[in-house]
Amino acid sequence: MSELKTEEEQIEAFKSWWKKNGTALVLAVALGLGGYFGFQAWQTSQANHTSEASALYQNLIQAAADLTDEDNQNTVTFIANQLSDEYGDTGYAMFGQLFLARVNAEQGQYDEAITALEGAITKTDDATFVAIAHLRIARLLLQKAEYDDAMSRAEQITAAEFTTQKQELIGDILLSQNDREGARIAYEKANAALAAGVNHPLLDIKLKDLTKG
Repeated sequence: MSELKTEEEQIEAFKSWWKKNGTALVLAVALGLGGYFGFQAWQTSQANHTSEASALYQNLIQAAADLTDEDNQNTVTFIANQLSDEYGDTGYAMFGQLFLARVNAEQGQYDEAITALEGAITKTDDATFVAIAHLRIARLLLQKAEYDDAMSRAEQITAAEFTTQKQELIGDILLSQNDREGARIAYEKANAALAAGVNHPLLDIKLKDLTKG
């Protein structure tokens, strides 16, 4: 355009250029702005989504403080299911399933509790959380006297920080099958895995009961 000699020529050249390229330019700018503001809107939506889940979870925590109350049990169940259905992409959903499992277990609904815990496992890759869920499922299976399944579940716990809980649970399973020697060995492993300075009175009692005489 620097070669054009008059203002009129510049204007005509611009009109010609705009006719050829203006629509594409406007579209590109619109898409660029739309992408930016769309991203901003998405971020805001995600923040609101997480905030809503957090508020629901706080209500669940309050209700779970006293699960002897039937209304609180119903509240925990309702919110936990809502978190799973509507906020399954947040961490609050998996913790909600832990509380739901607790309510089910206290009502003697072991199968429902196991289902809730299995659902929680599918919502996370966190090794610590998965280990906790496996421990609880194994204990529920022990309550149901499904010893082989309980043992199989306990063996799935591989995180080193859960060695004490795992071995104690294995001891409980073996003792329930009258394998006192196997239980004693498992309890000793559990005791050996305790962190320095940590006391576990119940485990001590279990060991003493098996080593008497």
